[in-house]
Amino acid sequence: MPIQILWGNDLNAQNTFIRKLIDKEVSKEWKAINVTNLNGEDDEQVKKAFDEVLTPPFGDGYRIVTLKNNPIFNAKNENLTSKFQKIHNNIPQNTYFVLQNTKKPDSRLKSTKFLQKLIKNNLAKEKSFSLPEIWDYEGQKRFLEDTANEMSIKIDKNAAELIIESVGNDSFKLINELAKAKTYLTAVASDSNSQLFLKSIDVKKIFCDHRSNIFKIIDLLLQKNINESLIEINYSLQKGEPALRLNAGLISQIRIHTIVKLAVNSGSDNAEKICNLSGISNPKRIFLVRRKVKNISQKYLINLMSNLLDIESLLKQGNNPMNVFTENLINLS
Repeated sequence: MPIQILWGNDLNAQNTFIRKLIDKEVSKEWKAINVTNLNGEDDEQVKKAFDEVLTPPFGDGYRIVTLKNNPIFNAKNENLTSKFQKIHNNIPQNTYFVLQNTKKPDSRLKSTKFLQKLIKNNLAKEKSFSLPEIWDYEGQKRFLEDTANEMSIKIDKNAAELIIESVGNDSFKLINELAKAKTYLTAVASDSNSQLFLKSIDVKKIFCDHRSNIFKIIDLLLQKNINESLIEINYSLQKGEPALRLNAGLISQIRIHTIVKLAVNSGSDNAEKICNLSGISNPKRIFLVRRKVKNISQKYLINLMSNLLDIESLLKQGNNPMNVFTENLINLS
């Protein structure tokens, strides 16, 4: 499969896939010559990638040419499309052309339509590496369970929540922490063939406290601990979290808490109805949210929601993110 299309926001998983491909297919003796890493943001490097991929590997094994930030299937460029269509048939069978991007190939482009034909004819392969959004608790839970299953670890339901609070949707941290957990669980297991089962008590022992994610910020806001929440927001922004995406996550979660609070105050106890209103797929989560909002006034939640919507508007106008968060949240304390 000489043409590999990788896309999604989990760059760690993409790079792990490429590393395994290199270890499997490229001769160690010829690795320095037969592995080329290029950046699609540079036009000259794109041209070089097209040239490199037509060159057969030296010695044994495969050649692998990787083009990150690949523009071929995400930007309208007739010249690139034409070149790609011309070279694809001449790529040697023992050469991989790995095209990376965080975005999914744009289905409207001619190049992407051409790619779909290649995939259909088994001449190319597309693989997605997408992390759940930081506010998507259910998605993060599924991602955690899938990752743990690949490492032959079963997660206790209470442990899952602690892990998500600790590492959020950072796949690199998650894999590292689960690897530590596997080593620990294997060492203490009485039967080497038994299922490794990770409980909440184990998480507290093993996992480093990375907690500076949206769920920690939500908890601080619900506790009216505005100063600490602003510290965590600043920390997230410093780590490179886009302000609009962070705020969108806060809005999504506070919306859920507000709907649950309003439903409870109105006398509604129908979990299915509340799930439909709030967009929660797991009814069990309703009970967790109800517990968190039990001692919070609906007025505070509505004001918080209103302020977050104001923050969204101000961020879209290009205002300084930290100033906007501070000025619009500090009056809630």
